[in-house]
Amino acid sequence: MFVPVSVLIGAGLVVLLLLALLLRPRRRDPLMGGQPPIARTSKPAAAVTTLPPETEAEVRALLAAGRKIEAIKLARDAAHLGLKQAKDLVESMER
Repeated sequence: MFVPVSVLIGAGLVVLLLLALLLRPRRRDPLMGGQPPIARTSKPAAAVTTLPPETEAEVRALLAAGRKIEAIKLARDAAHLGLKQAKDLVESMER
């Protein structure tokens, strides 16, 4: 009995795929009694307390003009912070 090579290759790939699915590590669902995923913490806003002087002056000018969102964007880009950290930094400058 003759079986085409393409059929053999296809069957082999299906077997390999099924083996890979069976042997992969399984994560247990936290709702079904598994461990919850580990939370990653980001750097606190206190780690970056100051901006470069020229950027700080621009942020303060934007705050004085009532353009808080633009000030947060500028601080975020200048200090490479996350949104919450930049917001906290700008709000601390606003006080």
